[in-house]
Amino acid sequence: MKSVWQTAGALSVLALAASASVAMAEDAPKFYQLQSVLNLGGGGGSWDHIDYDQSHHRLYLSRRADGLTVVDSATGKVVGQVENAKGSGSVAFNLKADRGYTANTDGSTSVFKLSDLSPVDRITTFGDNFDGVIYDEGTNILAYQQADNKKELLVDATSMKLVGTIETDGEQLERPVADGKGFIYVPMRDTNAVYKIDLKAKKIAARWDVSSKCLQPSGSEFDVANNRLLVPCRGKIVAPVLAVINADTGAITTTNVIGTGADDIILDPASKQLFVTAGVEGNLEVFKQEGPDKYTLTEAIFTRPGARVMRLDTETQKIYSMTAEGIFNAAKKNLAAISPFYANGYVPGSFVMLTYGRGPAAK
Repeated sequence: MKSVWQTAGALSVLALAASASVAMAEDAPKFYQLQSVLNLGGGGGSWDHIDYDQSHHRLYLSRRADGLTVVDSATGKVVGQVENAKGSGSVAFNLKADRGYTANTDGSTSVFKLSDLSPVDRITTFGDNFDGVIYDEGTNILAYQQADNKKELLVDATSMKLVGTIETDGEQLERPVADGKGFIYVPMRDTNAVYKIDLKAKKIAARWDVSSKCLQPSGSEFDVANNRLLVPCRGKIVAPVLAVINADTGAITTTNVIGTGADDIILDPASKQLFVTAGVEGNLEVFKQEGPDKYTLTEAIFTRPGARVMRLDTETQKIYSMTAEGIFNAAKKNLAAISPFYANGYVPGSFVMLTYGRGPAAK
């Protein structure tokens, strides 16, 4: 029979173990985890960017053949489709004018109201094969990437008239970023270069060859506080890296290893976190910004193959991505430059939006 002292000792050990377990749980970092999956159906054969209107808490999913799907981030439900936006690759927001502008593959742009998604106009006079668009508030200019024609088209957002054409040396113009000072930066994936474009002067301010450390630049973000351009580089012969570039000189100040198939990048200045999606490898890397030229990897989340684009809700710190179930058909064209078995087909109806947040999914 156990003595009182033995029983008390055993209870003390259990109490200590329980308190230690609680302390460890409280101290343990809350890593990003998959919190929800929204099934969207559709053809699922092609998609491009996610764009996020923080003011209205709406996500815009450009799904090419399936059009432009709008999701309420607060409820996680589809609230509608933007009309006449088939072929949309991305959306630009002009919040003051209550306007959204799409970049459609046929060269048209669909203009709609951000407040209620109602259509305003569809303009077809700029050309063809639009691949993306961004809006710069300071100059009131919309910049459209006309990739196959090696051009960046500058359009006045009030008159919707073409006000400038920038000729480039490549056909793979990736998503640019504005610095808030009248310049945009356009990565050129096929020529391993970055163009700095002066929107006020409507001309090229600089062209930087980044091939020494950055091959296949495939996205862009801007660190306003430190005047740095941040570019994920897919790599080819060398490993894929994140390149930090001095926005005045074009010099690469540092690099960090990232996953294969990088396509999107987001810097959150408030939390000093940098996010990079690697769709081929199927992961999302999170870096801590510790200085203008210093980024330290803090975690990597295994997502799903093809989840190469994302947006961040800075209020909730949730990350949204999208993908579909891919198939590699050996009888079709092999996009081996991206990956030996890169998906060249998708299962119909398998398209999903993925939501990631810190900690487990809410029950």
